Amino acid sequence: MSSMTSFGIRIVISAIALWAIAGNSGEEIEVSGFFSALIAATVLGVANAVVKPVLQMVAQSATCVLSCLTLGLWSLVLSWLINGFLFWACSVALEGFDVKGFWPALWGSLVLSCVNALATVLTGKDKDRE
Repeated sequence: MSSMTSFGIRIVISAIALWAIAGNSGEEIEVSGFFSALIAATVLGVANAVVKPVLQMVAQSATCVLSCLTLGLWSLVLSWLINGFLFWACSVALEGFDVKGFWPALWGSLVLSCVNALATVLTGKDKDRE
């Protein structure tokens, strides 16, 4: 499977997951339709690929002592907070994707991250076959 095909499959899976998250959020997260979910999943994917590493590098350098004190567990919390922020920021920037508050953004980003991790495992290339 080519990398573009697996990327497209992961975007569609993310859009379906985002639509399901919105449907089960008790109107805390709203997506106006599948096309809006597809656009939101694409923007979230790009934001996680481009913006998140920069934010994570800045935040980790500022909280290095905290990460050492928690034996690296702070990095997981920091990643979750950054994902929640990007989830919320995308909802502010996009029409048809609305998140009502930061807590729903945190929980929505956590569920979407788990789905994306599973989708990446299922669509990723097997290095032994290359």
